[in-house]
Amino acid sequence: MIDDRQKELETFANAGAQPNQPVGPPPGGHALVRATSGLAERVIGAQPVAVHRDEQKILDKLRMLGAAAGSDWFYRFPVKKKDGGQDWIEGPSIKLANDVARIFGNNVNEVREIDVGDAWVFYARFTDIETGFSMERAYRQRKSQTSMRTRDADRQLDIAYQIGQSKAIRNCIVNSLQIYADYAFEQAQNSLIDRIGKNIDGWRKRTLERLAEIPVELTRVERVVGRSAKDWLAPNIAQIVAMMKSVADGMATVDEVFPPIDQASAANLDKAAAEGGGEGAPTAADESAARTSPAERPATADTSEHPIALAYQRGVQAKGAGHRRTALPGEYRGAANSKKADAWFAGFDGSPMPHEDDKLV
Repeated sequence: MIDDRQKELETFANAGAQPNQPVGPPPGGHALVRATSGLAERVIGAQPVAVHRDEQKILDKLRMLGAAAGSDWFYRFPVKKKDGGQDWIEGPSIKLANDVARIFGNNVNEVREIDVGDAWVFYARFTDIETGFSMERAYRQRKSQTSMRTRDADRQLDIAYQIGQSKAIRNCIVNSLQIYADYAFEQAQNSLIDRIGKNIDGWRKRTLERLAEIPVELTRVERVVGRSAKDWLAPNIAQIVAMMKSVADGMATVDEVFPPIDQASAANLDKAAAEGGGEGAPTAADESAARTSPAERPATADTSEHPIALAYQRGVQAKGAGHRRTALPGEYRGAANSKKADAWFAGFDGSPMPHEDDKLV
């Protein structure tokens, strides 16, 4: 009786009692789960659809939703260049990709993964069943990626898995529907700047509160933006909002988006000042101050001719002359001059002159 009961249970579970014993068909209602590492069935060729898409209606909906989505539809974070400078990566978020695919309609999106030990390789596939177009893209997600501070290793592993899956889906949809994704991205970005411009003080306050919640030092954010918080313009706040979004979504870490002061590069300010529309660029008065001879600058004992000390004193003078914090002299810009830039900012902010082991750096 016990043997019969055991066989019935094994048959229901669709698992043979012996390796060589044939397994019968599963009983009614038994669920078969496709292995994630197996090849997914795919739709090949165009299929008949009940409602054909209208491109103009798609663009109209994307424009309308982009105005409401704002920063939910894009991200932004900095990356280092090979030559020592810095560039920015910005693009559509997973939410944008999902919404674009939904509005585009008549498509199928699938994803499967293969565990390769220290990472997962996700294969995402987009299929337009109306035209028959299909695209598949692979994305490798390392298991060691950390996106939040937690001692729960299993939770961190779960988060890394979900991030990899989302990135794979987003990359595939965005590349398959590139024109629509780019259009949606631009609409969301422009609408956010417009909304911030209508209430810039309120947005500045909320942004500062959100930065404090992360938390991240305000000076690190100001270094990246190239302006002090009180001088932030609508495009600056929009950039910060997008950068915080990239941290929240696990696209980058806080230190990657807002580098610590000792890692920050003056090249960030060069770009930020240029994007600031002239107000942050050095004026004729700024350039005049930059050309001030050492004899005209306040001297510091035993350090008056040291480049770092001179940069510090010039920062003090720039502050006293009422110049903007973004008016960093041209010769202090660029990754190679980051230490001089740090000294200039220290003098401008009234902070101690940078030292290392009781010696000027």
